[in-house]
Amino acid sequence: MHDSSYNAAFALDRSAWARPSALSVVYGDRRWTVAQAAHLTRQLAQLLARSGVSKGDRVLFVAHNSPYHLFVYIACARLGAVFVPVSFRLAQNEVQEIVDFCSPRAIFADATVAARGSFASTGTFMSFVIDDDPADGSYGAGIANGYFALTPALASLDGTLVSDCRGSGSASFNTVEYPTGTAAIFYTSGSASGSLRAVELTHRNLWWAARNFREAFGYGVEDVIVVGASLAHIGGFNGGTLDLFVSGGAVVLMRSFDASEALRLVEQWQATIFFGVPTMFWAIVTEAERGSHDLSSLRLPVVGGAPVPLTLLDRLKGVGLKPAVVWGMTETAGSGTFQPYGSGASGAVGRPYAHVEARIVDPTTQTDSTVGELLVRGPSISPGYWHNADQTRSAFVEGGWLRTGDVAVGGNEVTIVGRLSDRIGTGGEGVNPAEVEEVLRAHPKIDDVVVVGIPDEVWGEIVAAAIVCDAAAVPTLAELQAFAAQVLARYKLPRGLARIERVPLDAEGKVDRAAVKDRLVSAAPSFGQ
Repeated sequence: MHDSSYNAAFALDRSAWARPSALSVVYGDRRWTVAQAAHLTRQLAQLLARSGVSKGDRVLFVAHNSPYHLFVYIACARLGAVFVPVSFRLAQNEVQEIVDFCSPRAIFADATVAARGSFASTGTFMSFVIDDDPADGSYGAGIANGYFALTPALASLDGTLVSDCRGSGSASFNTVEYPTGTAAIFYTSGSASGSLRAVELTHRNLWWAARNFREAFGYGVEDVIVVGASLAHIGGFNGGTLDLFVSGGAVVLMRSFDASEALRLVEQWQATIFFGVPTMFWAIVTEAERGSHDLSSLRLPVVGGAPVPLTLLDRLKGVGLKPAVVWGMTETAGSGTFQPYGSGASGAVGRPYAHVEARIVDPTTQTDSTVGELLVRGPSISPGYWHNADQTRSAFVEGGWLRTGDVAVGGNEVTIVGRLSDRIGTGGEGVNPAEVEEVLRAHPKIDDVVVVGIPDEVWGEIVAAAIVCDAAAVPTLAELQAFAAQVLARYKLPRGLARIERVPLDAEGKVDRAAVKDRLVSAAPSFGQ
C-alpha cells in the first residue's frame, strides 16, 4: 500500500467517484452528498493555501461539533497541514496557551468562541469564524471581532468565497500523491494546565485505527452514525466518524450532546452506530426508560472513554441495546481493545484489536505480570507528544510500547481496574478508586460516586467519596462503611464523605477528579463530625 493512500482525502475522493450522490453529512436541516463534501474540502484547501497554509503548518479549530471539523480536516490533509481540534469548553486563556504552543497558521472558531475575542499569535495569517448556528448570531462578510466570516454560503457551494476559489486549479489538490506524515494534534488530559500533552497522530495512525474498528465491528457504507461525542477528542472524531465520512457512509452530527435529541435522531435516520462516554449513555438510558423510543436500528452502541459500570450495561440491555465496550486513548488513535457485548466483569474491556498488541507489566520492574500497567503497540500508536521529548521518552518506551498508565488485570480478556495516577496510598496499602466506586454505586441511596485520595498526616492519604444522591436521603459515612465492609477490606473503606450535585467533567467529558478532590479536601474538617 502506497503511503499516500493512508491520507483520508484519498478515501473521500475515491468515495466521491464511486458514490457521488450518497448522503454524506447531516447537520440540522442541512445535507451534503459525498461529491459535495469532497468538492467543498477542495475549496477549503484552496482557501487555506491562499491564506498562507502549507505542508506542516498547524490549523487550529475550536468550536462546537460542526461539519467543518470534517471538512477542514480533509482540507488540511490535502495540503499536508496539521489539524489541531480544541474543545470550545476551554477558557480563553487556556486556548491562548495552546495557540502559543502550536503557533497555528490559521484559526477556525464558531461564533460563541469568536465572541470572546481573537487569539494573539505572530504565526497566524487568518482567523475564520464559522457561522453555522443561527442562534449564535450572524457574522456578515468581512472582518468581525478579528475574524473573517466563513458563512453558510460556502457550505451551500455558492457565494463570494466559492467564487474566489473557482478556476484556481482545484484539480491540483486531487492528485495520486497525497501528503503523508503528521495529520493532527489532539490535546489530551492535562493539555490546558501546566504540562501540555499534545498527541501527534499521523495519517497512518488514523488509517490503522479505522481498520481496527471496521474489522472488529463490521460496519460499512450503508451504516449511519449519530455523533454526539466531541469532535475535539479522538473518540468522537475517529471512533467511526471519520472512517464513515471518507468511506461514503452517512454521518449525522449533533452540535452538542442532548440525550433526547440523540434518541430522536437515531429514530429519524435509523442510525446503526452511536459512540459515547458512560456519562452520555447514563443520560440516554434514563431518557429511553421514560418514553417509547424505537432503537431497533442501533446495532452498535459503543461505550468507552471511562470505566463502564455493570449497572449501566444492564440498564442499556433493558431498553433493548447490546452495548460494545471499548478502551482506547488519544495516543492509540482511539483503538486499543474491544468487548462486543460486555463480559459480565466490571471494567472488562475485552481483547486487543487485530492490529494492536498488548501486555501487562509490573510498573516498577517492567517485567510481565498478571496485574500491572497495560502496555500497547501497533501501527495506530502515536509517534509521541509534539515538541515534548521528555514526555515522549517517558510514555513511549523500548520496543515501540506505549505505557498507558492504566492498571489492568490479564487473563482471557483485559480488565481495567484503575489509573496509576489515581491510585490511593493509605497506610502502606494501595487502593484502586474504581473498585470502591463500583461497590458504593450499588448502594440504593447513591446515584453516582467518585472516590479519590485526600492528604492525611497519619495515613498519607485517606479514601474519600463524593456522592450524588437525593438531598433528602443522604447516607451517613457509617452507613456507607457498613455497606462496603461486606465486600471490601477495611483499609479500602471511605473515611471521608461529601454530597455533590453532579459529577464534574473535564473538557474531554471524563470525570474531573481534581475538582472532586478539591471539594473533598475543603470538606475534610467536617469528616469526623
